[in-house]
Amino acid sequence: MQSESAENGVSRRERERRRCRELILSAAVELFGRRGYQKTSMKEIADRADMSVGKLYSCFAGKEEIYRALLEKYMGEMHRRGDAACLPGDPPLDQLRCRIVAAIEHFKEHLDFLMIYHNESPMLLEGTIRREIEHNRQTAESLLARAMERGELRRMDPSILSAVFVGGIHDLLHLFADRRDVGKFEDVPEIMDRLIIEPLRARPALERKE
Repeated sequence: MQSESAENGVSRRERERRRCRELILSAAVELFGRRGYQKTSMKEIADRADMSVGKLYSCFAGKEEIYRALLEKYMGEMHRRGDAACLPGDPPLDQLRCRIVAAIEHFKEHLDFLMIYHNESPMLLEGTIRREIEHNRQTAESLLARAMERGELRRMDPSILSAVFVGGIHDLLHLFADRRDVGKFEDVPEIMDRLIIEPLRARPALERKE
């Protein structure tokens, strides 16, 4: 008879390890979001997770590993939601908007993580957040470039446009979060469309002559 019961092929020990890690991540995202990474100690995380420091270290080697796990969890979820929000055959501008809406919904549900994403240095721990920002910029660049190829937008350097676009979304979310006005998050897609996309939409030749 096995010393550990198994459920769906996962041992009791592994289920307990996963539960422990989730408790720690939930505590850490709240503390990092409100106090900052540097000001949060492992003891504070353990206290918030209602476990001993020794138990904490049995699940994570240290604060850096917790931070990386948080980014992997929350950014991974955001990317999955963005992928699921649109179909590959959708027009590129529709895909861009779907991904923005999915990201905003994600951040509304995880405001503590949003504060980590905005307030921590992009270069912290070998630039972990910086890489995520670059991933988002490259995704936007690809979709904007495709919109230009389809004649939906006037041609310009898509890398510059994507930097303005992603930076604008980043700063608007930060502004509304600082104001504690989460309801304004839903206005971001329309603001970006009105200020950036609409002025760049390619117009028919007849309309341009007028």
